[in-house]
Parts: sequence; structure tokens; C-alpha cells
Amino acid sequence: MEWFVEDLQRRGVEWVSTLCGHGLDPFFHAARQAGLTLVDLRNEQSAAYVADAWGRLRRTPGVCAVSSGVAVANAMAGVLNAHMDGSPMLLLSGSADITTLGRGAFQDLDQVDLVRPVTKHSRLIDHPSRILHLLDEAWTAATAGPPGPVHLMFPMDVQKAAVTRYELVHAHRTQGQPGPAPDVAPIARALAASKRPLLIAGSGVYYSGQGKALLGFAGEFQIPVQTPIWDRGIADRDHASFAGVVGAASGGPKLLAESDCVVLAGAISDYRLGYLEGIAGVHRQDSGWDKIASAYRLAGGAPHTEWMGQVRRQQGEFAAALESRAASQMRGDRLHSRQVVQVLEETLSEDAVLIIDGGSVGQWAHQLLSQRRYPGHWLTCGRSGVVGYGLAGAMAARLAYPDRPVVLLSGDGAFTFNVAELECAARQRLSFVAIVADDQSWGITQSGHIRQFGQPISTQLGPIRFDLLAESLGATGVKVESVDALRTELGSAIRSGAVTVLHVPIAGGNPS
Repeated sequence: MEWFVEDLQRRGVEWVSTLCGHGLDPFFHAARQAGLTLVDLRNEQSAAYVADAWGRLRRTPGVCAVSSGVAVANAMAGVLNAHMDGSPMLLLSGSADITTLGRGAFQDLDQVDLVRPVTKHSRLIDHPSRILHLLDEAWTAATAGPPGPVHLMFPMDVQKAAVTRYELVHAHRTQGQPGPAPDVAPIARALAASKRPLLIAGSGVYYSGQGKALLGFAGEFQIPVQTPIWDRGIADRDHASFAGVVGAASGGPKLLAESDCVVLAGAISDYRLGYLEGIAGVHRQDSGWDKIASAYRLAGGAPHTEWMGQVRRQQGEFAAALESRAASQMRGDRLHSRQVVQVLEETLSEDAVLIIDGGSVGQWAHQLLSQRRYPGHWLTCGRSGVVGYGLAGAMAARLAYPDRPVVLLSGDGAFTFNVAELECAARQRLSFVAIVADDQSWGITQSGHIRQFGQPISTQLGPIRFDLLAESLGATGVKVESVDALRTELGSAIRSGAVTVLHVPIAGGNPS
């Protein structure tokens, strides 16, 4: 077991998120002896979310260790999120002795097959001499493009077995030959010939590190860039060509239908893009943006100044419509999501890490904060659309960025999924500020029901004093009922370095 932990540390792993369980006792002991930090959670779901969020923020595998049986099923939520977002992650699960598997051992379950459909690699560690070989296989699969989650099942007798360094089987890799460089001329010619081009930059561009090159090309030739909502962002600073997020409940200016040349870059054609049905001139290009720029010039391509101006006007009109909708929903006795987002816009520094969990307030944030900037160090639910990951995501952000402000924006429904993790965050000094926008409902679903049926169905929630709940779990809690108070308390909470929950009762309403 010591060799396994040592190899994790050699790969740069400094911590493992976990919920203690006897199925991994030898691993826990070896980790403690080696100084590998164990970040403990109260739910395997949260433990997996922490590892998934680390992979999405840092582009290196987060490691999650859970026991066996139902513990693995619980962790599947985070693994599925990593699978759908394409983020690197290693799930390590324990089990009974390999000699008793399939014979009714405690929590006997074929975890390898359970996890396989949503991982790139799922294996049983079947012999102690192979632990480093199998770890290397899994790690390579997790990080090779496109990245994704992997799983190793570690039986108890294999964990306990003594093996010398000389008995260890090490990885044997063959040097592959690089494939031919993609021909970028067709894409360059298509973009140069178009009048209204559009680049859709998805999570694949973020994970491949191609974001800077793509934005450089788009900026030079004034081609608008959009990112599918919940994909990873690439515009860490205001960028003249970035035109916001597209898709889901409120998709921004409808540029897709007006474009005559759409290039998918690290993005997939799914529901957020209307499956690109009826869209002409669709191409795919995931890399090579520096070369595309040269080929574009050779093809006689010029900056799309007029089209970019039209896009900016549409963005302005869309923003004005959002403001009008917010004004129509405001109530005198409660803040509105628009006001919460405005305070964030005024308060957050450029390096601040913003975690957006479920809730109507998140839709407002996507559309209002992401009109010219969508940083890679912001984190959303991902393509799965999961809610309730936010507290774990905020803990992962603190692990990833020890010196940056970390703010979680969440609705009241999503916040209560794993609210007990506040205790774990406070105890382990993984500080962040959580703004809980509380409309006492599953707001997005409730709005949809009212539109369809004229009344909500099972979408209303009872009152919770989130500030007092936070205090009971070892965090700081503050109830906020005005814009000025929110501005003051948010700034103070960021400076305090404590886990702080700002309970903000809001008026309901979506931007769509």
C-alpha cells in the first residue's frame, strides 16, 4: 500500500477526498503515514464532487477514495459529472478480499462493471505486484485527450499484502508516432468566405489548453465566440469577441440561427445548441488555431467588423430585455436575483473563483456576468446539469486556489442537498463565502410548471434560517435583506477567511 501512496504523491497528489470506511483502512493508514492529506466529507457524493471539481479547475486528476458497495453508488454522482464534462478524476474503491468476491462478502458488488459505463477506464487491482502498473494505466487514461474519470477497485487482501520494490511491475509504454497534422485550410477558407461566422468554444478547448489561441484568432478577425452554458470557460478577462453563453433555459442572443458558418471547437452538438438542426455550414475544429490564423490570411480573410458590431448590438438589446424582466419581477420586501448578481459584479476581483450551483439566480448570473468574460476559474454544474455540488465545489476551489477569494452562489434547494458539508469545511479550514438566494422553491421548475399548467407541482419549499443553520454547523451565518447590507457583508466575509453563509431571501423569477 505504501508504494501506491508514494506513487500518487510522485504524480503531484497532495490530498484525497474521502468518507472513511473500513474497505480502505490500509490505504488510509498508509496515507496518514506518508503525509497525504485526507479531506473528509459526510457523504461520498460530496467526496466525489470535490475530486471532480478539482479536475475541472486544475485540469489534473482529483482523487476520491470511498469504501465499497453503496459507498461507490453514492460516489457515482461525481463520477457521472466528470464523465459528462470530460474532466480528469480517479475514483478509488475498496472491497472485501479478492478471494471472497462473488461469494456474498460484505457489500459484495461488481464495482468495476458498475462504474465502467461512465469512466474511461475501470479495473480491479488483482495482484499486489501490479499496483503501480495499474495506477499508471488509469492515470494515463484519465489525462489523455480527451480527459475523463477512471476507477480502480482495491480489494482488502491486496491492500494488506507485503511486496518489495523489486517485485513491483512497472508501466511499460511504447513510444507512439505523432499523427499527421490536421489540414486547417478548409476551415480557414470557410471562415474567410463567410459573412457571419460563429465559434462555439466548449469544454474541450479549455482542457486542451487551446483557449488562448482560439481567442487570439477570434479577436484579430472579429469573429464572435460563444460557450455552451455549463461548459468550461476560456475568457479569463474581458474579450472583445466573447459573446456570452448559449443554450439551456436562457441562451443569450440567438446568433446560431443567423450565422452562416458555425465552427464547433471542443464542443458537442446537444440540446444546448438545439442539436444544430437547421443550421447551415457546421464544421468541427478542435486545435491548430495559430495555423488557422495564417491560413485565414492566405485565403484573403478580413476582419468581420460589421458582423461583430451587429452581435454587440444584439447583446445590448438582450441585456436591456433582462433588466426589464428583472424590474417587472422585483418586490419591495425582498431582493431580486439581479441585485444579488450586481453586487457580485461590483465586489468580485478578477481572480475570484465563482462557483454557481443550481437555482434561478444561477441563470441570471450566467447571462449578466458572462457577456464579455467567462473565466476558466469559475465553476458551474457542467453538462450534466447537476444541482447540489456547490459546497463540495467551493471546498475544491479553496484547495485549488489557497489565496483567492472563493464565492458560492446557490439557490436554497441546491444548497440543502449536502448542507452538512459546512461542518467539514469549517473544521478543515476550507473557507469560502456562500450566498444562498432563498425563494422557498425549486424556482426554475416552478416557473416552468406555471407556464405549462398554471400552477406549481411539488416545487414549493418551507422556510429555513440558513444563517442559523450555518452557525449550528460551525460556520458564520448572516441574514441579509438589502443591497447595501449584501455589499457590506460579502466584502467582510471575503476578508474574514471564515466559512460564511449569507442568507438572502429573494423574490422568485427567471430570466427566460
